[in-house]
Amino acid sequence: MGERALRPIQGTIASIIFAAVPLVGCGGGPDPGGAATDAHAREQSEGKPRETIAVKVMEIGIEPVSAVYSTSTTLRADRQATVIARTSGIIRQLLVEEGDRVSEGQSLAVLEDDEQKIEVERTRASYEIEEQEFARARALHEDELLSNEAHEAARRELEDARYARSLAELELERTEIRAPFSGKIVTRHLDVGATVANGVAVYELADLDPLYADVNVPERHVGRLSPGQVVRLVADASESTARATIERIAPAVDPATGTVKVTLTVDGSTRLRPGAFVRAEIVTETHDDAVVVPRSALVAEGRHWNLFRFNAEAEEVEQVEVVLGFEEGDRVEIVGVVGDTAAVAPGDRVVTVGAPALSDGAAVRLVGDELATEEEDAAGDPA
Repeated sequence: MGERALRPIQGTIASIIFAAVPLVGCGGGPDPGGAATDAHAREQSEGKPRETIAVKVMEIGIEPVSAVYSTSTTLRADRQATVIARTSGIIRQLLVEEGDRVSEGQSLAVLEDDEQKIEVERTRASYEIEEQEFARARALHEDELLSNEAHEAARRELEDARYARSLAELELERTEIRAPFSGKIVTRHLDVGATVANGVAVYELADLDPLYADVNVPERHVGRLSPGQVVRLVADASESTARATIERIAPAVDPATGTVKVTLTVDGSTRLRPGAFVRAEIVTETHDDAVVVPRSALVAEGRHWNLFRFNAEAEEVEQVEVVLGFEEGDRVEIVGVVGDTAAVAPGDRVVTVGAPALSDGAAVRLVGDELATEEEDAAGDPA
């Protein structure tokens, strides 16, 4: 009796199990793909915006851009000399200091000159005596009262006295040290009271107006250069710039380097100094009507360059692979595109801030001078 009563119950349980199997196969169980699709549909139906990336854009225009050859060089003075003492003595007075501008022939320092003055007076007196002696000898010779030999000896004595006087005057003159040319005092080597001898350095003098720089330019660029052309100099150490001009171009090519020596002149009124290390930026060619973008708009991908063009209607960006032309500072010329993409043209707006975070078709929102703050993010992307 127990077995007969149990069979109907087992049949009922089996029926329930078999009835449940087709429900699972028909989608009644868990389905991740379907749930995601439904969630996306619910988001769209609820009007929830897509996730966007904050960017800045700028409109492309037409402007000139140049090919620039950049090289390094050192500034030098046109004339630079060590001013030395030409006689022995003790420095009595220094009349100029480092940084002072001096003129040719200007007195720079004075040595003690007491001995030299005494020697000048002595030799002048001797010369006057010899001059009188020769006058008497000449008169006697004219009257045939003095032999030719005695007359010639008197003449030689007068000449020797003249040479001695001139030498003493020269030694006195050399106690005053003068500038050999106009320029600026670069270095002072000695102090007042120092003892000097012939050949001892007292000052370093340089003619700083103009300054000069020699650069070696590859032969392929030289044909586009000419005297008088403006060159920009940049001194990284002082963060200053200066305007230079090409003064001359050497007529020969250095066979070892394939370069040509180009000499630049720099206005001496700049803050640059001789010996300063500078970069010379020489324009070799210019495109007057170029499509130019800032360097920040470009994103490297291997050997390829991309930029992102903003589509205002769709509020998204289009990735465009571009071909680059001239580069000048932070400006880069666009000379073409790769593939079937429309050419980059004036009036297009490209992303200049935030480009590395983008991909083709990415949704973006524009921000002003400041990148989006957390408050802007919250306002733009409501929960």
